[in-house]
Amino acid sequence: MVDIFNTLSEILSTFGASVLVPVMLFIIAKLMGVNNKKAFTSGLLCAVGLTGFNLVINSYGAIISPVVTSMSENAGVNLPILDTGWQSTSVIAYSTNIGLIFFGLAIFIQVGLFFLKWTNVFMPSDLWNNYSFMVWGSMLYLLTNNIWLALLLMIVQNLYILLFSEVAAKRWSTYYQYPKCCMTAPHHLETLPFAVLMNIILGKLGFNKIKLNAQELQKKFGIFGEPMFIGLLIGALIAIIGGYNKLGELATWGTITTSAISTASVMAVFPKVAGIFASAFTTLTDAYKSKAKQSGKEREWYMSVNDAVGYGEPNTLVTGIILIPIMLGIAFILPGNQTLPMIDLLALPYMVEVFVAISNGNIAKSIVSGVIWFSLGLLICSEVAPYFTQVATQVNPELTAGGLMIISFGIMAHPLIALSFLAFLTQNPLLIIGIIVLYFVLHFTFKKYKVQIVDFLERCNEDPNQIKSMV
Repeated sequence: MVDIFNTLSEILSTFGASVLVPVMLFIIAKLMGVNNKKAFTSGLLCAVGLTGFNLVINSYGAIISPVVTSMSENAGVNLPILDTGWQSTSVIAYSTNIGLIFFGLAIFIQVGLFFLKWTNVFMPSDLWNNYSFMVWGSMLYLLTNNIWLALLLMIVQNLYILLFSEVAAKRWSTYYQYPKCCMTAPHHLETLPFAVLMNIILGKLGFNKIKLNAQELQKKFGIFGEPMFIGLLIGALIAIIGGYNKLGELATWGTITTSAISTASVMAVFPKVAGIFASAFTTLTDAYKSKAKQSGKEREWYMSVNDAVGYGEPNTLVTGIILIPIMLGIAFILPGNQTLPMIDLLALPYMVEVFVAISNGNIAKSIVSGVIWFSLGLLICSEVAPYFTQVATQVNPELTAGGLMIISFGIMAHPLIALSFLAFLTQNPLLIIGIIVLYFVLHFTFKKYKVQIVDFLERCNEDPNQIKSMV
């Protein structure tokens, strides 16, 4: 059985999302009656879009990563837990037997729940991000040696994320303008309850009146408010902070200008790539409408897409980049924190997607929410780093050479999903049953009031008092 899951993992790693997601899109299009030419074109556009996202993000990361490293080194603060990034975490997750067992199991669970109409989110189209469940399950298995408890944890986490994804699906799809698409990355979706709560609170505090988003900035400041110019300024500012002690050197100014222009380029290029990706789903949307009309019974469902598709949306990218120096500074002064966020600071635009979508692109709301949530996340990283390091050492001892503790800020700095892990770690039946019962209560409550909840998320940024209409 493990050999089968190893093969699945190898296929996923070999071909990647840029091949497997388009294939999935082609299959779905054919099942919905789309002809071969249109189905193939949709798959190809999807592949081109995803590849474009990766090319832009990877190129930008290679340029900005040394700048972020310089910011950390210049601060001169010693924090013993090093953030090695989500990439190393994914490798660790796909290298554990318990992780691979769940990976195979997750395919059947996610497909089954969709076709049984337990959820209207088709999650298998983003199989890759299951590694986020797998790493938590691997840690629990290492500590308890209980395979069933570890599998149950991952299944329960998956159920919660599917629920959160369905709650946010229309809001995410509307905001990022990908028809009938949603995001199911566990390490981002777990922020949903906090994002909704903070959006309500900040709205009542007057943040709805703060029109701090890329569109309003462009209206007020013309070219100086355009996302491209904002990227130029932010990129330059980060590089200046990173090289403030070498501003007299010509090489430093080369780094500053490269950082500035690269950030401006991402802000300008990413929306165009996003347009290509979004066009891949036009055929599927038309087929969906046609099928619904013919049958007279419409099922509203959403296809999960990789979180990379939202990375470069102007408000998302601006929020994430602004948070880079903020979260680095907080890490240095936060009492109890032992984690130095490094590699995953570049993932902050991914990490704020839910905040940005729920607040309808309000940068002020998103930054405040992000600062609070990710500060709590730093403390979570400091708590679970010893467990994570043990798993990493078993998989690849070189990752922890020199006695360092490691963590992924982007994957592990999430309080809700970490609390589920800590609850299962106690092996207390009452706590575990309580978490499971809570899921079913939330699931059936959402199903009963789905229209009101989804409508509220669409309207709540207009008037903070609209919360009353839902009660």
